[in-house]
Amino acid sequence: MNNYYNRDLARKYIKEVIDDGLQKIGDNRLSSEVCNAWIEYSRKMVELTTKDYNPSILLNYLKVINNIMFTSSLTPQNKISMCLEYLIGIFYLL
Repeated sequence: MNNYYNRDLARKYIKEVIDDGLQKIGDNRLSSEVCNAWIEYSRKMVELTTKDYNPSILLNYLKVINNIMFTSSLTPQNKISMCLEYLIGIFYLL
């Protein structure tokens, strides 16, 4: 396994996820299916960019996702918004 960590590339990937999430929030017709797919995409990107650098970032994001997924009263926009809050925070940690 290669433990080389490329900070610039990690930040680029997370920024792309953030930008995509911001675009999705602006869609008034955002479905739960698209929201859930975006959340899964964001999870995979956080895993890719943090698992060798700081696994606790991924574990905390998984907790955020679990809380979001089990709160049925949230709209898809609210779910993505909550994920984005965490992603923006980790963007500055990377």
